[in-house]
Amino acid sequence: MPRSCTPCTILSLASLISLAAASPLSLFKRGPVWEGGYYNPTSNGGQWLTLARDTYPPGLGEPINLVISSESDSLLMTDSGFFDFCESIYFSGECLGQTGGLRQAANLGDGKGMINQTTLLRENFGDPSLGTCLETVNGGFHFRVWRQNGSEADSGAWFLAASQEQNLTLQHGIVPNGYDLGRDQVVQRAIASGGTKSPLTNRTFTTSVANASGPGYYAHITTSQINHGIGTDGIVAVLTVKVTSNGSVKATSGAVPALSLSRRELARILCAALASCLALSLLA
Repeated sequence: MPRSCTPCTILSLASLISLAAASPLSLFKRGPVWEGGYYNPTSNGGQWLTLARDTYPPGLGEPINLVISSESDSLLMTDSGFFDFCESIYFSGECLGQTGGLRQAANLGDGKGMINQTTLLRENFGDPSLGTCLETVNGGFHFRVWRQNGSEADSGAWFLAASQEQNLTLQHGIVPNGYDLGRDQVVQRAIASGGTKSPLTNRTFTTSVANASGPGYYAHITTSQINHGIGTDGIVAVLTVKVTSNGSVKATSGAVPALSLSRRELARILCAALASCLALSLLA
């Protein structure tokens, strides 16, 4: 003889139906996927392409093609440690602190949505004080930086969009295969035999690299979605950085030695700044 439905059973079924109707997807939503040192942005609504400004057609992006894993030494998860490592591979802040070009945004799937880049670092040709002025004028390698630290996926990892760009008179367009070339250049410098050393602190680093690709990365991204119509091989290089010696500056201080500029160096700064202004005026 079949059982009759009790009031409690009916109430429980009604509650489940009501919950499913109110939030049909929440019952099946996965959390962000841990890849070892970072969360995959695509697993939580993010993407591996940036959002570039003023593209044609609108909505194009550039590949985020490098990750500094949170499995790196803890110093690398601080601003001072990260920037010191970048100095060790010959990348510094913008020329005279001036930001050139349009900022880009990225969604790292950490719950913050699309956010502007934290900074942009340019190669300095071995000259931390003036080298990026040369890159601004002549072109070269650079990368944009974001941090995955939102409440939904707080890995602390650094995400970089690296590329090789043309000179200022060509409006910093990307060279052929420039995204992969930019990534490979950063990797090549980071994994240099014998490690790398910051010229500012004498701190030394050693770096290992692993490649990530396939579903969840660039498997479904086409060249038509990428800024300048330049394709990529779809590889994200994941760097794990270790500190091998702390050099002359304490790991927690983040201190940067003051730079004493000679008259010749000051003249070089002035010439580079004037060249940048002249090139920008010609483009206006």
